[in-house]
Amino acid sequence: MILDNIKTAVQNKLYQNCIKEYQQELRCQTDPYLLWIQENESLDSSASLESRAYGERAYSSRTGKEAQASFTVVFIEQCGALFSLAEVSSEYILFVSEHGSLSTRAFRAFQDFFENHADIDIAYADEDVWMLPIEADNNRTSLIARREINDEIVHRIFPWTKPIWSPDTLFSFLYFGNIFAVRTKAFAQLPWLGDSDYKKNIYDFALKATDAGKNVGNIDKILFHSYRKGQNRAEIEESLMHEIDFIGAGTAYNAIRQAAMERRGLKGEQYTDSRTQISYPIYQVENSPLVSIIIPSKDNEKVLKQCIRSIYRFTAYKNFEIIVVDNGSAQQTKQTLEEFRKECAFTYLYQSMEFNFSKMCNLGAKAAKGDFILLLNDDMEVIEELWLSKMVGQASLAHVGAVGAKLLYPNTTFIQHAGITNTIYGPGHKLKKMKDNVPYYYGRNWFIYNVIGVTAACLLVRSEVYRACGGLYEELAVAYNDVDFCFRLYEKGLCNVQRNDVVLYHHESLSRGDDMQDEQKLKRLIREKERLYQRHRPLYRNDPYIGTLLNAGEPEFSCRWLEGYELVNTAGTDSILRKGKPLPREKSMNQAIMVVVEDCGRDGYIRGEFQKTHYLIKGWAYVPNVDNARYSYKLLFRSSTGNVWELPIQKRYRKDVAAILPDETNVEMTGFCCWITENVLPPDTYQLWITAKDRCSRQRLYRNTKKTLVVE
Repeated sequence: MILDNIKTAVQNKLYQNCIKEYQQELRCQTDPYLLWIQENESLDSSASLESRAYGERAYSSRTGKEAQASFTVVFIEQCGALFSLAEVSSEYILFVSEHGSLSTRAFRAFQDFFENHADIDIAYADEDVWMLPIEADNNRTSLIARREINDEIVHRIFPWTKPIWSPDTLFSFLYFGNIFAVRTKAFAQLPWLGDSDYKKNIYDFALKATDAGKNVGNIDKILFHSYRKGQNRAEIEESLMHEIDFIGAGTAYNAIRQAAMERRGLKGEQYTDSRTQISYPIYQVENSPLVSIIIPSKDNEKVLKQCIRSIYRFTAYKNFEIIVVDNGSAQQTKQTLEEFRKECAFTYLYQSMEFNFSKMCNLGAKAAKGDFILLLNDDMEVIEELWLSKMVGQASLAHVGAVGAKLLYPNTTFIQHAGITNTIYGPGHKLKKMKDNVPYYYGRNWFIYNVIGVTAACLLVRSEVYRACGGLYEELAVAYNDVDFCFRLYEKGLCNVQRNDVVLYHHESLSRGDDMQDEQKLKRLIREKERLYQRHRPLYRNDPYIGTLLNAGEPEFSCRWLEGYELVNTAGTDSILRKGKPLPREKSMNQAIMVVVEDCGRDGYIRGEFQKTHYLIKGWAYVPNVDNARYSYKLLFRSSTGNVWELPIQKRYRKDVAAILPDETNVEMTGFCCWITENVLPPDTYQLWITAKDRCSRQRLYRNTKKTLVVE
């Protein structure tokens, strides 16, 4: 009786531990950012908020031991008129906000980065928000006494992943955020603005420090946690999403921007948008060079006329020519357009052929006489007069590639385009169909941003750049030709720019139908996307201007789910693949496991520097009529000779599975996804089994998945 009681108590304790672990893991996996933290950061559970506080010692990567710090930590808020760069004697200066805390890895990360990038003098890092209760103050001692301060699952929200060096974004606001570091000797003699407003001093310093160009680097690690108070998470995130009160944003910094333009030999002025109160530079180009506006069109005379009339009606920049490229309109349309040329002058290139947007644009470019080429859809409508002046000025800068505009659905404030983002599903338009009357995620629809690409519905580029790149790639006849062009500009070291202060109406889908609604067009779209990434493999699922964490396909700027085969530690799975015991006789097995294997074979996914082919196994499994929180699982690979290899699997959140199993207990985490790199398993044809161990008893279950893995 006593032994039974002890056994029951032990099992209850084990079961409670299983439930606790399951609930914590479920909490992480139902929040994409917490899942990302779990799988991308080595969290030190013993670290406290005090250890994140700023100190005067840093980890030395040279010795592997703690050494005298080569950093001086400077609070941004204390960079007033009396601050002096010349008085700092350390090797590096780390600028941080006093309203937050450093990651435990911050010093090491910055030091390693500078040691590995001798050409970089200034570096910034990603950050997130450390959510505080409304009653908390910034006194660390009292905060520690009141809360579990090292519970990152409770506190960390709203990641801010910074782009690679983005000079035009920096001219909008200090996108370095709350943490950046510099080599002291590189800027010791830099003149300090000396204003009483520390924000002006810091922004002026950032622009002066980057006058020379690409001596700037990004550390793609979360190294700072900014404090924010609020009643709840939703309230804090809603406020953060629409905030634009950043250093450098607004009219107060116009003089600093103007001085920077003069130092850089640029002419122009700062223009303030009356609606947003955001300042934008309008760069002046001497002698108003000719702009060639190329408009592909066929049998769309009504919309084309509206487009051309709006150009003549609203454009303040008068030195332009319009070239309409027609790939075979009906004779009546052709005659109508010939007559329309008397009202609005344009060159009319008529050549009957199958629709090929790239070829049509290239034909127009051959006939173009301008120093700039503007690709424009025939369903565009100009609505404000400075649009072309702003775009030409921006495109005239030596470091700039393509320049795009913000496009709205006609007569609305709904966004159609605010820059191309390279998402996990392919090139996409963030913020699509969202209202432009408020800013989103660090002003992505209001500030000028460097982006991976802009749409050819309205794309301006210097003619010499267009021709040097060979124009649009004609093998991409319909889709992704503009993305391919922008990718090539990026690969040549040029920066593509989204001018969100330039707004046009886009009568989308009037020229062509929606490709997603037509089966044949959808197949062509898929083929062209595959061709795009064959030409630009390093950019597959990778957008250096937004980061992997945020490249979800949804319109919102939110964290996306990470599949198991996307883990940063791409060598981790191989290290836990072990030789296992032979399987028991099938007649003696308890095969109560229900399993569905969705993928089992060679997969060509490439992430970052991970170039090896691997074998992907993905699916879901559960044990009916029991609490599935109790079970841990392994995949078993049985060779043709009976040898067995075993691979522990991590449970993955599967909302879809839980939805179809409403009567089962704790089946939200039934998913699994793992991989084995090439040459780890000996070549053979393996039977795929799965086994489940009850962590509260000695019960072990098996199931033959009826799948085979062929390893060549």
